[in-house]
Amino acid sequence: MYKPLHPGEIVRDAVCNEETGLTVSDAAIKLGVQRTTLSRVFNGHAGISPEMAMRLSLLLGTSIEMWLNIQRDYDIWKIRHIKPKLKIKQLKLAA
Repeated sequence: MYKPLHPGEIVRDAVCNEETGLTVSDAAIKLGVQRTTLSRVFNGHAGISPEMAMRLSLLLGTSIEMWLNIQRDYDIWKIRHIKPKLKIKQLKLAA
């Protein structure tokens, strides 16, 4: 499977584009968050929390679940790529 975009890139493209004309600062004000908070999401240093998903859904007219699913799928892809590094043996349970 290909590496998916970080959810922040999707948010940035949806919020700060030619159609909306919003800057990061403008978008942060509309979302009711600090500029640094939104910048961390945009730059892939933070994920989309349930609260941010709610804010995005209200701003963009989307569902909360959509944003949380994008984040979940990214997190699953990311964790699958470190799985081979984990040295954990499966439990053998009695039948």
